Amino acid sequence: MANSTADMRLSGGHPALDLANTVDSRRGRWGPDFLRSFEDLLVLAERLDLVDQQAVARLRGQAKIDPPKADAVLADALALREAIYRLFLSEDAGESYPIADLRLVEDRARRGRAHQVLAANEAGYAWTSPFDDLPQLVQLFATKAVDLLMERNRRRAVRECKGSNCGWLFIDHSKSGRRMWCSDASCGSRARIRRFRSRVKGT
Repeated sequence: MANSTADMRLSGGHPALDLANTVDSRRGRWGPDFLRSFEDLLVLAERLDLVDQQAVARLRGQAKIDPPKADAVLADALALREAIYRLFLSEDAGESYPIADLRLVEDRARRGRAHQVLAANEAGYAWTSPFDDLPQLVQLFATKAVDLLMERNRRRAVRECKGSNCGWLFIDHSKSGRRMWCSDASCGSRARIRRFRSRVKGT
């Protein structure tokens, strides 16, 4: 069982969804919460290859110098996480995106875009962030969420795992497009075991 963003499963198929999934369970019970510090957010971003080692070192150093600011950024990350969760939960339900959550994500993404610069990379050019200020990490996740929203008509819908004590969000990248669980090895396996035990009990 995972204890933090360092060992949680990355089952969302997209950085914004993995941020939303930093709560271990959202159905039946809530928690534990893996996002308890700025360091947890930084570790998640590094695991998702959103920041390089130089940026990690720079942001970690800033967080140590200014703990109150790091705490404020964490609070903003939690607000963003819940807004992202509600947005894509509504997508799974076939409902309109909640306006208040849409505006919160848009606001953070706008701030993030304002800091980005066009830089050359192996593929040509891309917008990148210098990561010279702690809030830019939250803003990066917001820009990823906006990208996912904008791709709505070119991708499969986001789904909510219906596993007991789960509720994680994911994009189904399977060939059949019929995946039901955030992870077949965890929630899928537990669901099959429950069905088997129910059949045995019924007989």
